[in-house]
Amino acid sequence: MNILLVSQPARDGVLRHVAALVDFLLSQGDHVHLAYSDFDASEHCHALIERVRAAGGRLVNLGVRNAPQPRDIQAAALLRAFIRKVRPDIIHAHSSKAGALVRGLGLLGLRAPIFYTPHSYYLMHAPENPKARVFHLVERLFGKVGTTVTMSRCESRFAKSVIKVRDSQQVLNENGVDFSVFQPATPAIRREMRDRLRLPQNAKIIGSVGRFSPQKDPLTMYAAFAEAARELPDVHIAHVGQGHLEAQIDALITAHGLAHRCHRLPYMNDTSPYYRALDGFILTSRYEGMSYAVLEALATNLPMVLTLAPGNEGFAEYKFSHIQWSKPGDVASVASAIHNWRNSLDQLENPNHRAIAEPRFSLDVAFPRLREAYLRAARDGAP
Repeated sequence: MNILLVSQPARDGVLRHVAALVDFLLSQGDHVHLAYSDFDASEHCHALIERVRAAGGRLVNLGVRNAPQPRDIQAAALLRAFIRKVRPDIIHAHSSKAGALVRGLGLLGLRAPIFYTPHSYYLMHAPENPKARVFHLVERLFGKVGTTVTMSRCESRFAKSVIKVRDSQQVLNENGVDFSVFQPATPAIRREMRDRLRLPQNAKIIGSVGRFSPQKDPLTMYAAFAEAARELPDVHIAHVGQGHLEAQIDALITAHGLAHRCHRLPYMNDTSPYYRALDGFILTSRYEGMSYAVLEALATNLPMVLTLAPGNEGFAEYKFSHIQWSKPGDVASVASAIHNWRNSLDQLENPNHRAIAEPRFSLDVAFPRLREAYLRAARDGAP
């Protein structure tokens, strides 16, 4: 197949998903092209661009940001010309901006099978928010074009009930991660990884991966850690991520005198060594599509603290043994869950997380299922 992937984010979970999908499609002998944006691009993005180029794919830099801007009109024209040049059998847009550009062209007459993965709809936890209503109205308009690929049952239900995407225009394809890369650590490997990352050997470390953004809600996470830390002197927190809430987090950490117990790590192309340095994982998001970070932590067999938020709450269906659930935005609830996580480390039994997750959330399951949907659409023609 001749496939065009269109994506605006140049880092974090969306980029990891697109990069893994490119690798899989290339391994299947497909010809892959990429429309991307270099705004705030990570090294991982540049590496992906080079892989597509080396495989003979064509590239176009749309140069857009996530927020609406005048350049979007120019980007749409650029994308339309690029599509005419590469003549793809399938076009798959990732994230709201790419989805708007591609499906907007669909409304204007583009004749090609279109797929769209939102990677979580805006403010899924608060659909009555006035700004959310505007975004969801736009999604509803574009939702009539092509096939929407949802990544969790929660996101699928939201697409149907709020965005009004019909079942016939949806494909549920839960995220997958590479279980050969994300593996549990032996005590020796954990010590090695902590030395490499300069993390303390004698601490119990709970770690997170995520942007310092309202969606991920790190303010609640750090406030809860500060509360729990008073009674848990051996517990430290580590965090891979960055974002505009960092200054507020730093002020909170300083006010509680916890700088020596909070460890900030730079962006990583490969986070697998980081997970193997941890004793547990925490994510206090207010909503998710389906978090790659959670899946990576499950593959590493880490006990964890999660908020019972849209996109996370679906994991409660699988009877994972060592997930401590908390209320989104509730500092006391998250602090209590951190206490329960710490107590779970003294138990003898290991988590069942990897054993349950691997048959369902492996790349070997997720991407072949998606490619089958591509094949059906290419055979049947544009919807």
